[in-house]
Amino acid sequence: MSIEDRVDHLVHDSTPAYYTRRWVKRISTYPDHLRVKGSVLPAILPLVILTGVYAYFIGVMYITWGWNIALSNSIVPVLSVVLGLLLAFRANTSYARYYEGRQLWQDLSSNTRNLARLVWCSIPERTQNDHLEKMRCMKLLLAFAVATKHYLRRELGIDYYDLDYLLPPNWIPAAADDRLFIIQDESSDEEGVVVTSVKRDGSQGQGMLNVNEGGGDHIDDLDNQQLASGPASSAVSTVDNSGTSTIQDEDRPRHQKKKKKRFVSDEDLPDEGNSDMSLPLEIIFRLSLYMEQAKSSGKIDGQFSNVIITHLNNLNDCLSGMERIVNTPIPAVYVVHLKQSVVLYILATPFTLIDQLGWWIVPTLVLAAFILFGIDAIGAQIDNPFGYNSNDFPLNTFCDALRKEIEFIVYHLPCETENAMLI
Repeated sequence: MSIEDRVDHLVHDSTPAYYTRRWVKRISTYPDHLRVKGSVLPAILPLVILTGVYAYFIGVMYITWGWNIALSNSIVPVLSVVLGLLLAFRANTSYARYYEGRQLWQDLSSNTRNLARLVWCSIPERTQNDHLEKMRCMKLLLAFAVATKHYLRRELGIDYYDLDYLLPPNWIPAAADDRLFIIQDESSDEEGVVVTSVKRDGSQGQGMLNVNEGGGDHIDDLDNQQLASGPASSAVSTVDNSGTSTIQDEDRPRHQKKKKKRFVSDEDLPDEGNSDMSLPLEIIFRLSLYMEQAKSSGKIDGQFSNVIITHLNNLNDCLSGMERIVNTPIPAVYVVHLKQSVVLYILATPFTLIDQLGWWIVPTLVLAAFILFGIDAIGAQIDNPFGYNSNDFPLNTFCDALRKEIEFIVYHLPCETENAMLI
């Protein structure tokens, strides 16, 4: 059987089952008008119930007790138009923020994919250290998306199951570190600048680009996260039973230290104790330093470096745009006035309709409350789409899709050092 026949056989065999599953899922799901999950009903149900009780009390006063509390109906149409415009503006503004957030995340995903392709295919691997640095760079690209997800949700730190293993060993984020020194490794045979984070106690942590003792066991832990190195690469860093990476020179003296160099001038800022940086932005800086090291060592040329810088700038723009959505909500004066207007409209409506509707004022006012409070609740839910609500973006799913794509690149696609051919 030829390849074409096999493909047709598989397609025709799997298509009926696929459409059958879709049909079963469709008929087993509640219609949208009967769904509660994903709707605003749980959020507005207490207000709707209170509105029904209030309408019933108005009916008792007018019908049972005989109080003449009916008012003229001439002002209600004007107020309805004004309130409708306010609610429409609220909903449209919130949806515009929701849609912009989705566009920004899609741009983040697109630039991450482009960077992963460029790094994997176009940066050569001359030594085993080069391969380790490339693997760390690929993991940092995924770490940027995951760190952005946690950052937008106000989840600080790196102790998350989907983030910690993506960072280089002994990573100390800027929020937990006093200083980040740029140093020159004079004892290294390779050219370039490496970044080493300095802890509060003065000891050195491992940066993203340098390979120190014990650094390989974190990167090449294939059993835990399966994103260290792949069979498609010809140079794979391994770890022996003692936990020491085989890419290191085991005879290298442990007292050999990095020499720190820091320039001081009168223009230095007076106080650096409160300095801070978000983790996604710090990852972009580390990626930029890796690209600059690759450029200074002759692995890439200036034109290719400009392409990489453009994609990194796009990642920074995406992060800034999503920060703007999270940190700049709709002005409180508008939100407060809108809620007050809706409540006053609901409170005043029964007095203008009680003489015409009688006891029907109760279901009528409940319906009006459901619609008006519901529109306001929709705007509140989609105003910030990066949270955990059922209507927010499935950021975990988005990040998991990126992880699978990068894993596929590492494990199944040849890197620059291999002679790949289209067959």
